[in-house]
Amino acid sequence: MQVNVLLPLLAYLSSVASAQTYAEPSPVFHQCTKTLTYQLFFNNLKIGQMTRVLRWQDKQAQINSYSNIEVLATKTRFNQQSQVYWSEQQQSFLSKGFRREVNGLLGGKSDVSFSSDGTSSKVNVDGKVSSFSSDSLPLLDVDAIGSQMRLGLIEGKAQFEYKLQDTDDVNRYYFQVKGKERLNSNFGSINTIRVEQIKKSDRKLVMWFSPDVDYQLVRATYKRKILDLKAVLLSNKKVCPPTSQFSHSTPPNRP
Repeated sequence: MQVNVLLPLLAYLSSVASAQTYAEPSPVFHQCTKTLTYQLFFNNLKIGQMTRVLRWQDKQAQINSYSNIEVLATKTRFNQQSQVYWSEQQQSFLSKGFRREVNGLLGGKSDVSFSSDGTSSKVNVDGKVSSFSSDSLPLLDVDAIGSQMRLGLIEGKAQFEYKLQDTDDVNRYYFQVKGKERLNSNFGSINTIRVEQIKKSDRKLVMWFSPDVDYQLVRATYKRKILDLKAVLLSNKKVCPPTSQFSHSTPPNRP
């Protein structure tokens, strides 16, 4: 249960509308590798860390997420590899697929693939295959949602709507920018954009993205019944090769 909640909490959900216009990105982001590490909390107690590594090649990204979590003497190891790409046709980030392996609580293996336009998906969970479709919004995984939300914030958007494809179902998420806040962080005092999940009265998900830290998610909290979860960005490392090696026809503001 905790693993399923932490995924949308960290991936951004980092947990959402389609970006139709964008600015040409700075050449420094053309082929960067980014490594972000988060400290995770359950009821204000440290339960582990999650690391996400994003590697861009041309218009596609390979994103690896892994963590070791211990809650109430129960250990869970999580590992996921996903592929996100920029669609010129839809002018937005889409999901190509992801593989997930969980050892411990809710253990199992999942393999999810998406159609080229995001209208359908196939989910294989421990050999059981299911299919999903969408006639409106494209089906996205958490990493594509995080990429698209970050782009929307850079462009100044305030309303987001996505369809999240998880390993067992498709859920619709609505988010809204609630304002700007100054936060103390591991990077000093920083400016942030506060984003909240809306249209869900039984839970409260709040995320803070910082323009001072590459518009990355720097803090997130999730409260529902007895659950009280928090993620805090500990480190953000970026390695970029010389920009002269690449052309300027690249996707906008990569995550």
